[in-house]
Amino acid sequence: MTRTIRGRYPHVGMMTRTRTALLALSTLASAALTGCSAYDAPTLSVESARITQETDAGMVIEFGVDASNSNEFELPLERVSYTLRLDGQRVFSGTRSAEATVRRLGTQQITLPAAIDLSKYNVPTGEVDYELSGSVVYVTPGELAELLFDAGVRRPKAKFRHSGSLDFSDGQPLETTPAP
Repeated sequence: MTRTIRGRYPHVGMMTRTRTALLALSTLASAALTGCSAYDAPTLSVESARITQETDAGMVIEFGVDASNSNEFELPLERVSYTLRLDGQRVFSGTRSAEATVRRLGTQQITLPAAIDLSKYNVPTGEVDYELSGSVVYVTPGELAELLFDAGVRRPKAKFRHSGSLDFSDGQPLETTPAP
């Protein structure tokens, strides 16, 4: 004979059902995410650099960065966080909207501006080593992936690091040379 206990703790049965439902939902989400993981993260590489603004107080260097997608589906890029170092010294750090969707099996150029406050850093001259590094947050395909992204549960990111040298010689355009 089965006895049902009633009285002081009626919520115990409801807690067990809630735990069971959460476990089932967690298992389903885990299985679905495994199915969504058959993709490659985008890759980013610096293709150009140019000074777009320059005053006695500062300068802005815009980096042209190619975001490449090797997948059979497009990848929306959400935001990019990045840091610029000149001769090993951090001169800029920021985050901005990527404002781009990389088409399937394609490449999309994004622009990353770096404002340098010349009251804090010396005016670069001659050839200067640089490193541009950071990460891009992107959205993977599928309704569940988009739902988890919007809820802040799963936000995949791809890291990048590019180094080389910039030529700040007088009268010369800003050249970018990749490091060997």
